[in-house]
Amino acid sequence: MTDWTSFRRIEAVFEGEIPDRVPKYEGSIEIKELNPIANGQKNVFAILFFSPEIISMFHDNPNLLSSIENIFLNPRSILGLLGGSIKKLTKIHRDFNYDMFLAGPGVPMVYSNEIFKDFYTEENNLVVRGPGGRLVWRTSPEGAHDRRGFISKPEEWEKYMNLDADHPANWILVKSTVKECKKLDIVPSFLVFGSAAFEDLCNIFGFNVLFKLLIKNKNFMKKIINQLNEYAIKVGEKIVKEGGNYLYISNDVGLKNKSMISPRMFRELFKPAITSFCERMHELGAKVIMHSCGYVMEMLPDLIDCGIDGLHPIEREAGNDIVKIKQQFGSNLVILGNVPIPLLSHGTPQEVKEYVKFLLKNVSKDGGHVFSSSHSVTQWCKLENFLTCHDTIDQYGNYPIQL
Repeated sequence: MTDWTSFRRIEAVFEGEIPDRVPKYEGSIEIKELNPIANGQKNVFAILFFSPEIISMFHDNPNLLSSIENIFLNPRSILGLLGGSIKKLTKIHRDFNYDMFLAGPGVPMVYSNEIFKDFYTEENNLVVRGPGGRLVWRTSPEGAHDRRGFISKPEEWEKYMNLDADHPANWILVKSTVKECKKLDIVPSFLVFGSAAFEDLCNIFGFNVLFKLLIKNKNFMKKIINQLNEYAIKVGEKIVKEGGNYLYISNDVGLKNKSMISPRMFRELFKPAITSFCERMHELGAKVIMHSCGYVMEMLPDLIDCGIDGLHPIEREAGNDIVKIKQQFGSNLVILGNVPIPLLSHGTPQEVKEYVKFLLKNVSKDGGHVFSSSHSVTQWCKLENFLTCHDTIDQYGNYPIQL
């Protein structure tokens, strides 16, 4: 008889086996009653993975730049920036029987210190500006973020980006995280910067500059996509060597009911890089999970052709049909999703219960499904709805599912 653990459960679903119950994943759980510290709207990245507060600190105190590398080579320092130990960071997940969470392997060493010299904050860190006062990032009083990108032309790429895949800070947390997670019985999925390219480039250049470059300067775009891919593959190799078996790549390509780029552009510019990343990780025995917000129906055949093993979060509100995706692609893809955040935020417990039962009956029933929200459990989600979701999965999510 199988001794089911979270590690065995996740392994089973990715190997096409039926586990004892439907596994559960969540990136973050920020409901105030459960996690009063976390706030995805305030704990934000303005440039790459640097918060406005970090940018301000190093800009105003350039003498501290000499110590930044030492900070990033100290696991305790990095975990402190993330919010605490792995045990502390995963407590809520474990309290509610989650099997997998999103983990940071370390600090992506992709930046140049020139960033801290040229970019600065205003208005109590609500605004970030660059050379000549150019607006880079702004947050509204309501918490909405306006990202303009910090690189405005190709010539600035070499100045502000320095992709150092050999730096140990990239993967410094992996071995200790895996060791601790095995004790705690929760599976880490490690985020890899640059592996899918498009979303990271949106944050680096901003939409206006990026789309102009995608159309008018394809040779430059191909060059830097290749650089990002080479970086991601090397870092991914190190993560797997250190014990990380699940790699998480973030690649938002959709809006509501449509894609941000055409399938033709995706195939020409981005598909080769994602494919080579997946192929190399598969050679090493790892699995690749892609996060892609927005509409993915149009791009899904190409994403599967790239070799991804799992797809998260299949947003219903963006126009995705999770049942149709399971029917058409479920034999080649693990589906992670998709309890809608609007439902958890504004629905009733009964509506949540009915939707969870719908997913269990139509998506989970024959395996290949990991339960998750349609993004992450934000601070606006109602506690009673979250608890209803949890209780319903516990009640009806054991295999064989009988609904």
